[in-house]
Amino acid sequence: MIKERLNELPPLITVKEMAQVLRIERSTANEIIYRENFTIIMLKSRRTRIIKEELINWLENNTAKYKFNG
Repeated sequence: MIKERLNELPPLITVKEMAQVLRIERSTANEIIYRENFTIIMLKSRRTRIIKEELINWLENNTAKYKFNG
């Protein structure tokens, strides 16, 4: 479901868009970006863009896969 929402976004996304897709606070999104050393693009001060493909790869490598027996 997250991947489908990400696919609708442009190749460069804002921190706000990342936070909305992941359903987290913007401050948490910023923490992830800087803690995980994402490649970011700074357009001006406070105008950060994230490479969408890098976020998708990070999600694929850092998301636990659960099997529900329901």
